[in-house]
Amino acid sequence: MATKIQRVRKIGGIVIGAVKGIFRTGRAWGTARSRAAQVQQVQRSAPKVSIGAAAVVGAAGGATGAYFLDPQQGKRRRHVAFDRLMALARRGKAEGRRKAQYAAGVAKGTTAEAAGAGDGAESLPDPALADKVRTEIFRGEDAPKGDVNVNAENGVVYLRGEVDPPAERDRLETSARQVKGVRNVVNMLHGPGEPAPAKEAAAASR
Repeated sequence: MATKIQRVRKIGGIVIGAVKGIFRTGRAWGTARSRAAQVQQVQRSAPKVSIGAAAVVGAAGGATGAYFLDPQQGKRRRHVAFDRLMALARRGKAEGRRKAQYAAGVAKGTTAEAAGAGDGAESLPDPALADKVRTEIFRGEDAPKGDVNVNAENGVVYLRGEVDPPAERDRLETSARQVKGVRNVVNMLHGPGEPAPAKEAAAASR
């Protein structure tokens, strides 16, 4: 009787062990399939770069490198590119400073008017006044913006540069005089081939 009980227990242990092994194997298989599915999903969602786009980027990079690393012209090209980059940076910095000064001048003028300074008593800092004059006299599409230099000193506006015909020089002066806040205008504009008038002589003739 005892021998039969031992055999039954032994067979039961074998069966239970087999069931546990099958269960563990199934769970491991399910975990592996789940991880594989997650990896495939990540791969599908990852951005793909087309071969054509990669080729274009590579070709552009190679062309740029060849342009700047040319044994004969590369050094000069690098210097030119650097100089242009620095010029753009300086231009942007100067433009930002000029706009800030103009905004400060406008705010100052607005404050003076609110305090009762009157319409005819507007006073702007010289850089802001020069910017205001440029805006007014260069409104036309054919205005000689690149040929005329405008600056202000103590409310007096100075116009310098080469402008033709004489009527255009007079028009610029008249437009500048009409800008609010301008105390006086010294017209130092001259025609092509003519010497620029001296500052003192131009101021004395007004």
